[in-house]
Amino acid sequence: MAERLVTLRSKLAPVYGQLFSDVFDRPEVVETRATCDTCAMCNHGQIAPVAMDYFRPDAKCCTYHPGLPNYLVGAILADTSDELAEGRRRLRAKIAARIGVTPAYLAPPRKYNVIYAAARGAGFFGRSKVMLCPYFDEENNGRCTVWKYRESVCSTYFCKYTAGKPGWQFWDTLKGYLCHVERSLSHYASTTVDPTMSEPKVERFALTAEDVEDVAPKVADYEFWWGKGTWVGREEEFYIECYRRVLALEKPEFAKHVDDSPEGRAFLARLETKYDEIAAPKLPAVLIRAQGLVKRDAGENVVVTTYNPFDAFSLEKELFDVLEMFSADQTVEEVLARLDKERDIQLAPELLQYLFIHGVLAPPEKAKEQPGDKTKAEVAVAAKFGPRTANRQDRRASGKPKTKPTPKKR
Repeated sequence: MAERLVTLRSKLAPVYGQLFSDVFDRPEVVETRATCDTCAMCNHGQIAPVAMDYFRPDAKCCTYHPGLPNYLVGAILADTSDELAEGRRRLRAKIAARIGVTPAYLAPPRKYNVIYAAARGAGFFGRSKVMLCPYFDEENNGRCTVWKYRESVCSTYFCKYTAGKPGWQFWDTLKGYLCHVERSLSHYASTTVDPTMSEPKVERFALTAEDVEDVAPKVADYEFWWGKGTWVGREEEFYIECYRRVLALEKPEFAKHVDDSPEGRAFLARLETKYDEIAAPKLPAVLIRAQGLVKRDAGENVVVTTYNPFDAFSLEKELFDVLEMFSADQTVEEVLARLDKERDIQLAPELLQYLFIHGVLAPPEKAKEQPGDKTKAEVAVAAKFGPRTANRQDRRASGKPKTKPTPKKR
């Protein structure tokens, strides 16, 4: 009996069902290097060529407070399974506290967002329990209590990517698309349930006196947001109804609100392109050693960090220096011929492909990595961190090619 194909669609929240386009019927992208149960960013006694700044095992990458759109909140509250019992309890406690509780989202406290943005270069991510996700169950090995219905950032974040930079670009694009879906559907759901609803009008990163004190907003303000008090005390009922409205959507109606918008079409086109690039990344005609990469000396090696601050790896210094000979004025083929003639050095095609995939070699116009579609503060934080891991054993165990130039045989 043939194994059932696991698709992209089946790895996302079940509320989306058959709403998503045919792109999501492609096989799932499996990230074998990002391991939640035995976090790849934590200290397990592994050998490392330079000093590491590991994640806390009781925090991991869950030092982030997701914002759950109304229909996903409703999905969790409506799901009576035992696996979500703790998640439902925590959601109800947050709703009762009224902090970050709006018709569109069950959002992080604004104070949390301000601290997150202010500390983004301080290295707290993965290391501060103060910033721990409220749905993180520390007593159960860091289990996520809302995993089945996790939102866009938590659905697409990985510390390491099996396919290197193309993998990172794929997940970053999927995150952007899912954020677009969440914005569109949460607005659709809340306005169809009750068009008198409104969202708080507070400037980004501004705080009210209540935010500073970690208390609920003024009663008058809260009642105004919730249909002039119509739904106060019935927030759970409202969220469940939002979930039902999304469940009742037909695919053409979903496409009208989400996929057929200019933003939706752009995301889907890019998503398909990035998926294809994982399977068959194309080596550009011209490459140079990437600008903006971070390196640290490690004896006879250098530890290099490129597109991903959490996935540094070792290169022999000899190879790292050779890569500086790649020039924007010559094609890769011409550079290889020059290396062969002038230095008696040959670089295998597999090695070049590996260095390109992992961002060490890059096209001249893209040699310095630019931020992708950053739609959440969590990604902005990670983009500013220095290198955190550089495990030579991990590189060798992964079956990646050796990095030493091959001398010409005589």
